[in-house]
Amino acid sequence: MGEVLWQLTDPADNWEHLKETVLGRYLKDSLILVAGTVFLSVAAGVSCAWLVTCCEFPGRRIFEWALVLPLAVPTFIAAYAYFDLLDMLTPLLIWVRINVGPDVMIFLGDFLVYPVTALVMASVLYPYVYLLARASFSRQGGQMIEAAQTLGYNPKSIFFRVALPLARPAVVAGASLVIMETLNDYGAVKHFGLSTFTIGIFRTWFALNDMAGALRLAAMLMLFILFLLFLERILRSGAKFDEVKNAIRPFRRYRLSVGGSILAILCCLLPLAFGFLVPLSRFCFWASATYEKILDYTFVNLVTNSLSLAACSGVLIVAFATFLAFVGRYYLSAGVHASNRLAILGYSVPGAVVAMGILLVAGQLNVTFDVLLTGSFLTLIFAYLIRFLAVAWQPIDSGMEKNCDRLNEASKTLKSSAISSLFKINLPLIRSSMWAAALLVFVDTMKELPLTLILRPTNFETLSTRTYDLTSQAQIPESSVPAICIILVVVFPVIWLNRKMEARR
Repeated sequence: MGEVLWQLTDPADNWEHLKETVLGRYLKDSLILVAGTVFLSVAAGVSCAWLVTCCEFPGRRIFEWALVLPLAVPTFIAAYAYFDLLDMLTPLLIWVRINVGPDVMIFLGDFLVYPVTALVMASVLYPYVYLLARASFSRQGGQMIEAAQTLGYNPKSIFFRVALPLARPAVVAGASLVIMETLNDYGAVKHFGLSTFTIGIFRTWFALNDMAGALRLAAMLMLFILFLLFLERILRSGAKFDEVKNAIRPFRRYRLSVGGSILAILCCLLPLAFGFLVPLSRFCFWASATYEKILDYTFVNLVTNSLSLAACSGVLIVAFATFLAFVGRYYLSAGVHASNRLAILGYSVPGAVVAMGILLVAGQLNVTFDVLLTGSFLTLIFAYLIRFLAVAWQPIDSGMEKNCDRLNEASKTLKSSAISSLFKINLPLIRSSMWAAALLVFVDTMKELPLTLILRPTNFETLSTRTYDLTSQAQIPESSVPAICIILVVVFPVIWLNRKMEARR
């Protein structure tokens, strides 16, 4: 990250031209897309979380876990599933041209790209908000609701004046994850023709062959992300996830009327259908007609490459995250704590920016030590380590905080070594947290596209890159086979992780 930000001080021959022509467009498209995606994700995630947690209606138990399924669909695959969504709006544009005028039609056509892209991306990103909001609502317990009811609040007032304010830190945290995933996306925005910062980096680097200009754009994106992180801290105002002490009683759920139940079912079914059921059914239909063209001996290599890359990354990242979390909690050093916080910032950095920073460092090492690091398997795994370390560190650190802190203090009193405490106390107690962290890294690695596109070794293909390559060649039906494989591989860890969250709750 520092290597990329340092590029703001280096000269770039085409920077003035980029700044005058496209920088404003990149900033505008990124802001509009982030705002639209976050708004839709928060609206869907919070409303569904409230309904399945606090209301009783037919199908609630099914929706409680099924609403997480869109998390198994990467944003770029969701965009390919709705490749013709804008074409469906052509009759509307023709009507506007005939009845209003061609200028309005052109303006409307350019405008509709933004809500359509935001809708498609929000349909698979809202589970980030849904999971955190659902956990927050369930932790509030029945006391808050009963106290509000005693004061004469109706369900609507309780939601807006009691439950939602208490869940605000969780909602903001989920929205932050949505922002990071939106800024990291490359495939979906390229498919719909938006010019975000990630698109600008790829276009400047590969199409214009301007590495210095691409680095400047990456540095600008990093500053934009740092501003958003600072804004998120202000919005939280130091608040943490609220949990009512001794909240033994859960919510006594509101039993909805027939009309309310129908509305609740529609509210939960709409994001589930748009984010998972429709894309999966469309891909299955296309795959039934094209699988003979795609399924050959090379496809086995695609699956093997993807699974081995995700598995190796998961093992390495979990081991490194466990070491960092243990050192930080065992030695209680302010310097170690600060370094851990710095190390997990990689998740807030888009994959394209991480790749560019790694290429800068690898290029310097190539010259200094005369060893070829760029385009290697190890470089790609190291990039995943930087990008997804926070994904593994958070559950492992939480597991140690809950289960190991007091026992570590006891082991120090008994003059036990740190290595002995790690292997005899910490690792057995956080085994489930380590499995959860490994599965989270596995899921994110399987879905990652920009980082893999830039740093993959020569002639090394994964399911994600193969799906992207086929769609780039206008073979969207053919891309359905690797897309389905990604969804099916990812969906089972997602379901398992959701079950673990429910059991812990």
